[in-house]
Amino acid sequence: MPTGDYRLNNDKKVAGVTTIMSPFKDQSALIHWAWGCGMKGIDYKKERDKAGGQGTSIHDLAEKYILDQEFELPDDKKIQKAFAKFVNWWDSQQYQIVWTEKQMVSETYEFGGCPDLLVKDKDDKFVLIDFKTGKHIYQETVIQLGAYARLIFENEGNHITKGIIVRLPKDNSKLETKEFNPSQLTLGWDQFKLFREAHSNNKIIDTYFRKDK
Repeated sequence: MPTGDYRLNNDKKVAGVTTIMSPFKDQSALIHWAWGCGMKGIDYKKERDKAGGQGTSIHDLAEKYILDQEFELPDDKKIQKAFAKFVNWWDSQQYQIVWTEKQMVSETYEFGGCPDLLVKDKDDKFVLIDFKTGKHIYQETVIQLGAYARLIFENEGNHITKGIIVRLPKDNSKLETKEFNPSQLTLGWDQFKLFREAHSNNKIIDTYFRKDK
């Protein structure tokens, strides 16, 4: 199981893709959602954690399904809906699984990540797939996939010919996919490199404001 603890060969700990991207994400939708929870008297933190747990469960079920492993479907109706949509989508594809949830690091750029799924299509080309369970496919997903594509190339030498975001909604809406070609993934990677540099700069700037011990 992935640990989220990313370390280089020299045992230096490095940040993951989502951690590096976090300060630069558009939080307007999250703020609006949290405000709506507050207006209804709902603790948005509990709702956020609940949604996160559901997302993790859906990811786990999807992985076990494609690997033909045993699984137990929970009673949660939202999880059941999302998983059913995944099964219908996956069964209509013709992909050959290379691996699922593989944790890796970039020694060159010093960051880590754990892509969801790498497959080969009918033309024996590598396709990178990432699953989302939120309400939308957001702009930063191409940046995330670009960073993952770089990790895969650096560690395995495989060129990603297509990146796909698969959104598995927990409500009655339809499953949604968004595909990115190599040039779009390259642009996403270029943007991630800027985030990576800003992440390092922010850590240095933070030291300017630490109180002397």
